[in-house]
Amino acid sequence: MEELKGYDQMMARYYEKMNNYSLPLLSWEFYGEHHTTLESFKDDLSTLKKLTKNWEFTRNYSKEFVEEQSVIVITNPNLKIVYASQNIRDLNGYSPEEVIGNSPKMFQGKGTCAETSAKVRNAVNNHTPFEVTILNYRKDLTSYQCIIKGFPVHDKKGKLINYIAFEKAA
Repeated sequence: MEELKGYDQMMARYYEKMNNYSLPLLSWEFYGEHHTTLESFKDDLSTLKKLTKNWEFTRNYSKEFVEEQSVIVITNPNLKIVYASQNIRDLNGYSPEEVIGNSPKMFQGKGTCAETSAKVRNAVNNHTPFEVTILNYRKDLTSYQCIIKGFPVHDKKGKLINYIAFEKAA
């Protein structure tokens, strides 16, 4: 052990000159969880960056996704799901692969309010943004209140190419 004493002293002097500060052990868990959360978003953010490169869309979807932890669902103009973020599994039990190609109506059921559905349909038909809270159903058929913020997406020439929805449980 004596042979390592000189090394320890040298490293201590080196770290004293640096501007970084050590964190208390209690902080490690918090920062570790935050890092793990960001890592889980990495693949989704990479895919979203590719999907949105031709969009004329000003809303910060990555802030909505990472900070608000909203689920992102993207449909084509015919309202078929073309993308769902990985955290959809936490919201309703479906994997992204299970929902792609389906209509978002797959989350609705007998208790879903027809008036709210009509409001969404009207906004989609008129290419206008909407925000609603609607009764949706998980894969296991339990219901949940879902806050949906939906937006039409145009390309740089103004052509409607997608709809994007930010969803989370109320």
